[in-house]
Amino acid sequence: MKTKLIFSTEANDTEYWTDLPFVPRINEWFNVLEILKKEELVAIWQSAQCWSGVRGTVQSVEYRHDDKEFYAEVFIWCED
Repeated sequence: MKTKLIFSTEANDTEYWTDLPFVPRINEWFNVLEILKKEELVAIWQSAQCWSGVRGTVQSVEYRHDDKEFYAEVFIWCED
């Protein structure tokens, strides 16, 4: 499913688009290493106050519709 991932820290929100074979559930751990490239991971890590850089917690899942299709919008909290 087309998915908009929003990685959120105390200082910044970063958006990435991907196709996930599943939709994560609220309060589940999300393995960030499987989705992001090293440069993208470092950018999020630098904006975080205290984060291991490995996993995030799914805070919310919302379903949206653009001009052509539905997609999931997933907020992932990247702070330990």
